[in-house]
Amino acid sequence: MSDSQITKRALADAMKELMSVRPMKKISIGDIVERCNMNRQSFYYHFKDKYDLVNWIYYTEFVVKVKDNLSMTSWEFLEKICEYFYDNKKFYTNAFKVSGQNSFSEYFVEVLHPILIVHLNDVFNKKKNVDFYATFFADAIRVSIYRWLIEGAKIPPKEFVSLIKAALTGAAVKLVNDLY
Repeated sequence: MSDSQITKRALADAMKELMSVRPMKKISIGDIVERCNMNRQSFYYHFKDKYDLVNWIYYTEFVVKVKDNLSMTSWEFLEKICEYFYDNKKFYTNAFKVSGQNSFSEYFVEVLHPILIVHLNDVFNKKKNVDFYATFFADAIRVSIYRWLIEGAKIPPKEFVSLIKAALTGAAVKLVNDLY
């Protein structure tokens, strides 16, 4: 591991520790660097702000590990996301509570959207609307996961995804039946 990676990991670990006890909005860059005995310049050399750091954590801990696994179904992928959030629920409950520009919530959709486009291209042959569908499902997934986490993620990830699947397939069957 390079010195740069070691520094980033130390900052990430400090942020995760702090977010386990405090809301993200009450954590400053000073708090993060103090936690790992660094200075502010070290932080800003690697990250734009604390939101960039949170996004980097998600990217390196989750996205990098699953992005090349193209054999996964959409449901398996969603289950992997939920398992990861479940294992890190305190951190991501905190991260999802922040909204607006540069927030994790926005980043999550930004990362999920192109993945959904790939999966939805197989489902919808009308490519001109695939972007709309991907946006719709990315927002729906984000809100569902946020609510699940905020409510304490009492349902295990596998069961949570099964409920989403049942809701979507049930609605799809109803819509198809109503058409004919």
